[in-house]
Amino acid sequence: MSACSRRIADTFAVVFLLVATSAFAQEQAKPPARSVSPDGQWELRAGPTGEQEDFVIARAGSDETSLVLSEDEYVDGLAEALGRAPGYANIVWAPDSKRFAFNLQPGKGFQTAQFYQLDGNTWRKLDPPEANTATTAPLDRSMANQKKKVKKKLELSADDWGWPRMTSWQVRRWIDSSTVLLYAHRSAKFELKNDTEEVNVSFFLTLKFDPAGNWKVTRTFEVPEKGVGGLNAEERKEINRIENEDRELRSK
Repeated sequence: MSACSRRIADTFAVVFLLVATSAFAQEQAKPPARSVSPDGQWELRAGPTGEQEDFVIARAGSDETSLVLSEDEYVDGLAEALGRAPGYANIVWAPDSKRFAFNLQPGKGFQTAQFYQLDGNTWRKLDPPEANTATTAPLDRSMANQKKKVKKKLELSADDWGWPRMTSWQVRRWIDSSTVLLYAHRSAKFELKNDTEEVNVSFFLTLKFDPAGNWKVTRTFEVPEKGVGGLNAEERKEINRIENEDRELRSK
């Protein structure tokens, strides 16, 4: 091989090495997927460097962000203190990968879910669970009834209605591509001298989506304090999972 040929070969080798090294570095820098859609086309990842407080939806294998999902940086710091940031946030995909629910905790006493629908190649945000009185009214009524019982028991004044601790909306699973099972929970605490009483109410709500992304409540059922009476098969599975998750959280 001539000196000229060797120089050309060496140049190509150096260029190839630089390209390969750059590609490897970029691949290493890309955050790993936290969740992948059932069809394998979409990924949930942490945001780019410097934006780790956000989550993004991107095409699988692509660096291009299709949607930014924010956890509002956990402004109260509670989630981080509990070791739940950013691990609490999670995606629940519809079986056909055309919709998903993003469970998150943006505030100290509030957990919610954000719904998104794929229109063409664009993800569009839909109404959240708390946007409809059909989901909030059952919680309000049940909590009001429980408060009346506690008021009478503790002989509280008319103005002493306790203080809220948590309102939670959590998508547990998609029953099919247009039907989601939502778990709603609310708690409050009452104190009088040395007496304390905590009130908790929980519901399963089934939401049905139409092709435009609008949803309506097709079933509402209050979770009994004991047992599983009245719950359907899907709800029984989820209440067992919820109870197991609570036990694991308390054991930490």
